[in-house]
Amino acid sequence: MIVQKLGVPIYLQVKAHILDKIKTGYYKHGDKLPTERQLSEQLGISRNTVSAAYKELLLEGVLEAQQGRGTFVREQTADPMVAGADIAGSRLERALKVIDAAMLQVVEFGFTVEQFAALVAIRAKEKEFAVRALRVAVIDCTFEYVERFVAQLGQVAKVHFEAVTLADVLTGIVKPEFLAACDLIVTTMEHQAAIAERLGSGNKLMVVATTPNLEAVIKLARLAAGTEVAVVAKTREFVTALNRLLAKIGCSGLVLNPCVGQGGEQVKQCIAHHKVVVTADSMHSIVRQAAGADQDIITFYYEIDQGSLQQVISRLVTESDKAKE
Repeated sequence: MIVQKLGVPIYLQVKAHILDKIKTGYYKHGDKLPTERQLSEQLGISRNTVSAAYKELLLEGVLEAQQGRGTFVREQTADPMVAGADIAGSRLERALKVIDAAMLQVVEFGFTVEQFAALVAIRAKEKEFAVRALRVAVIDCTFEYVERFVAQLGQVAKVHFEAVTLADVLTGIVKPEFLAACDLIVTTMEHQAAIAERLGSGNKLMVVATTPNLEAVIKLARLAAGTEVAVVAKTREFVTALNRLLAKIGCSGLVLNPCVGQGGEQVKQCIAHHKVVVTADSMHSIVRQAAGADQDIITFYYEIDQGSLQQVISRLVTESDKAKE
């Protein structure tokens, strides 16, 4: 199911649709996918949109195209250094070309290949330590979203993160001076103007693109109006943000019953009479333990897209160079 009003590019929803089918086992290694035309007709979207989704999945090594036969699910590997390494245009292939070009140039300077490798290792370690010294504020409208973003960023960059909610900035609990002391401030496009107004001049603010858990959104969009849904979260802001999203995609008929800041036994009582339970990512394990086998648990979160994650890494390296000056 494609949600037109979600604000997320349709091709990304198609990509998530295919990935979900692979994750759930509907498509297995070696299975042939529908043609672009077939899938576009099934989903009621343009063929070009399906083509864009297929292209990304091909480059990421999730799918493979066989000349004259079609598109198939590729055997997956957990090692990112191996996954898709033999695919023309993959990130790893492009990175290796950059390394090869740099190696050739350094060798022409009179260094050996072994010395080149040693220099790269030393330089990489210097960059790593310089980046670790940075302080990065991550700001969004709910503490749950901020938690998820910090976890994502922490997987690709070892820096000191400051988890900040938008309300704390707007009410003055977090002072502009505190934000000004950070090396970088990461937020979403929705909150860019509000943060920029309080931060004043400067270029420390970085806006990232985020995508909601599309599987969760699609499940919610399929629920009938009037359905009562228990929402388990740490803060009421999470419930408010979820309400805003549902209104945006035309699902405001759902009845959200908050269960905020509760422990395991209280959660169990709170969700007992609900067939559908929405939980923040950080509360998933508690809900899973408290829920019955007949309850549908929907884990909802936003996450930073891969392109934005790469841009943050690049920006952190640039900021680490400034800090040394």
